[in-house]
Amino acid sequence: MSCFLRLFASTGKIEGNPLSEIEQIVRMSREQHESNSRVDGSVAGEAGGEGTGADNAATNGRAELGFVQDNNDKNKPEASDSEAGALSRRQLVLNELVATEESYVQDLQKIVYGYMKEIHNKEIPRPADLQGGKMDLVFNNIKEIYEWHRDKFLRSLRHCQKSPADLGPLIDSSTKKFPMYYYFCSNKPLSEFIVNAHYQYFDQIRQKLGHRMDLSTLIITPVQRITKYGLLIEQILRETKRAGLHNEVPALMKAWDQMKDVVKKVDDMMDVLRGLQDFDGEITAQGNLLLQGTLTCAIDAGQKQRELQVFLFQQIMIFADIQKAKTQYTSPIYKYRTHIQLNHMQLEPVKEGDYIFRVKSTDPNKPTVSIECQASSEKCYDEWLGMLNVILEQQSDLITRLVNPLNK
Repeated sequence: MSCFLRLFASTGKIEGNPLSEIEQIVRMSREQHESNSRVDGSVAGEAGGEGTGADNAATNGRAELGFVQDNNDKNKPEASDSEAGALSRRQLVLNELVATEESYVQDLQKIVYGYMKEIHNKEIPRPADLQGGKMDLVFNNIKEIYEWHRDKFLRSLRHCQKSPADLGPLIDSSTKKFPMYYYFCSNKPLSEFIVNAHYQYFDQIRQKLGHRMDLSTLIITPVQRITKYGLLIEQILRETKRAGLHNEVPALMKAWDQMKDVVKKVDDMMDVLRGLQDFDGEITAQGNLLLQGTLTCAIDAGQKQRELQVFLFQQIMIFADIQKAKTQYTSPIYKYRTHIQLNHMQLEPVKEGDYIFRVKSTDPNKPTVSIECQASSEKCYDEWLGMLNVILEQQSDLITRLVNPLNK
């Protein structure tokens, strides 16, 4: 495990607040795309004469910028110079959003129609320990991500170039798809480990495909991309405010918050995978990470209270000792202590004024575990209790439907 973590720490690491590092990621990604993005030609079914780059917006001039963008302010007086400038800048960011999305789709295409096809080609013998299902761990759900971005999201973003007011609602309607990234990122350390361990094999495929970027570079693009959306939406939101298009601001604010939440969940999952030690189960099989944080816990009666890091997944609640807290320069390290399966959990408030609740294992096949948890504030208490109640209620409803499938 320690060797695995050291390898991951040197590849694809996201430290601190991921949004604060986006500009560096974007700059590096843009330099790569400028030299590599058109190596394999246009994306199948997506090529065409549409002007989507930032340069198009600059050459089209101010007359074309911003005056088809607003369906909510048709009776608005002629825009001032500052508002027109904001509209122009907003359009440039929208064009950048689409142009980088096109490059992203092309990078995913290189994986799906390049590497994922070539691994079945017998001209380059596959290593023995990559036979069977192990190869699936390399690519995970990247084909699903690629097809959604190619067929749905990219097309919708192109529409938003002409109708920017639709961007906020588009992000809102896409939130049900972004959990694809939680699953992808939860498998990313294992994927990187396998790719690096078989560098020569995958490099032979790269040479045959004529790619400049190797697979280890391509495989991290989904993580880079999901962090970039928040930055671009924030810029669009800022220019929308400056342009005085107040009707569009709430939807964009919501979209920005949603993307920050996606990035946080991705970063949280990375922290768990990098830092949780001695857990014998398979983290990626526990569902999405719903909530995590520090709670003051007492495990069983008579045990001394101590601060534990608690991870709430869809299937399990994990309690771990904090061996090293996360800092700006280091990842946290957590040592597994115990867990409770949510389908065998009982929840009860203890002292609401003291923000204490108790979770208890009811698994008849295992020793009883009772853990008293104290939150640091009312907000924290409500968050944990609310999420646990939602999950347990969903499980109760599911059991009822399984027992009485015809009962509505």
